[in-house]
Amino acid sequence: MMFECDKCGLCCRHIDLIPQIKEFDTGNGRCIHLSENNLCRIYPDRPEICNAERMYELYFKDKMSEEEYVCLNKLGCIRLKKLDGNG
Repeated sequence: MMFECDKCGLCCRHIDLIPQIKEFDTGNGRCIHLSENNLCRIYPDRPEICNAERMYELYFKDKMSEEEYVCLNKLGCIRLKKLDGNG
C-alpha cells in the first residue's frame, strides 16, 4: 500500500473519534498503547481498524480502488493535523 505514515501519532491521540476502539482510550482520546515516541506498543498485534492495509483488504477492496482508499486515509490524516493545529 502506498500510504506513508509520518508517525506523528495524531490518529492514536484522537481515538475518541473512533467508536470501534473506545476500550483503548485512556479517557482523553489517547490510546493506551501509544508510546512516548509516537509508536504503537502492540503494533504486530494491533486491532484491524488500526491496520490500513488489512482494513482495505477486508472491507474496502470491493468498494473502491486502493488509490481512492489511500487518498481517503491521507485526507483523514490532514484533517487530524488541522484539528490539532498542525495543518
